[in-house]
Amino acid sequence: MTAGRAAPERAARGRHRLGAWLSAGAVAVAALLTASSHAGTDDGGPAPAGRAVLRVLQYNLCGAAAHCWWNAGRSGPGTSVARLAEEAARLRPDLVTVNEICLTQYARLKDRLARAGWRMDGTYASSQDNVPACGRTGVFGSAVLSRGDVPDGRRDYLRFAHTGGETSTNGGRTVAVRRGLLCAHTVFHGHPLIACTAHTNARAPEQLREIRDRLDAFPASTPVVLAGDLNLPPEAPALSYLRDRFVEGRTAPGEATAGGRTIDHAFASRRHFTVRSAGVRTYPESDHALLRAEFTLRNRGM
Repeated sequence: MTAGRAAPERAARGRHRLGAWLSAGAVAVAALLTASSHAGTDDGGPAPAGRAVLRVLQYNLCGAAAHCWWNAGRSGPGTSVARLAEEAARLRPDLVTVNEICLTQYARLKDRLARAGWRMDGTYASSQDNVPACGRTGVFGSAVLSRGDVPDGRRDYLRFAHTGGETSTNGGRTVAVRRGLLCAHTVFHGHPLIACTAHTNARAPEQLREIRDRLDAFPASTPVVLAGDLNLPPEAPALSYLRDRFVEGRTAPGEATAGGRTIDHAFASRRHFTVRSAGVRTYPESDHALLRAEFTLRNRGM
């Protein structure tokens, strides 16, 4: 979903969530937290001795949508940016992928993480530039952050050819929404790692095929991680494009990530990883849950 057009049912969910939040008062906000974790869909349990565990967080911030007005491009207390920085400092992920985030929020998220003692490098890409809540530039999109270095000047962003004709109108200006696949070329335990995110359009499932083709173009010897709000449930046929090459850190049956559905996903290359665990944490600052997935390296030398 773009910041320009929220579906009626999503707006209704936002009003319901907001009403419950405000009526409960500030003290009760913490009680809205729910957390769960399970062994995923592969080899769950403790990592074998000497095997590194890759920890991934995926979060759609709802950073500028009208029904998440408490965010509205901001990054202070009570916002999704502050929540994500707090949880990342606590959970200590190797990778964080983020959707629906203003460029200004991305900069402040990195700053908050550094001040919390969990510095992360990263890369950012915009899908549109007409979101008033995102400040003077209106830039709104996705980000990938890594504990390893992400080289400056090496932004890897594939704009999807299949857009579904998606547009967004804000402030009297209509633009084409150019979603895409954003990848960070980074390192994990001293070895190359490619970490990617996408926020796909459910009306353009061909975007999953474009993701597969791009990921297939990377060297087979390099581990790859993909996490994002794919706007598709686990049973969607389009996700089959990924499952031959990737394992998925799936949440338990019945665990939703947004609006009663599981549409946020985390994958890792099957050649390099097994699934250790996956789970979700729900907070009032966003209409999406925070997805956490852990993957164990199959061998230390990758």
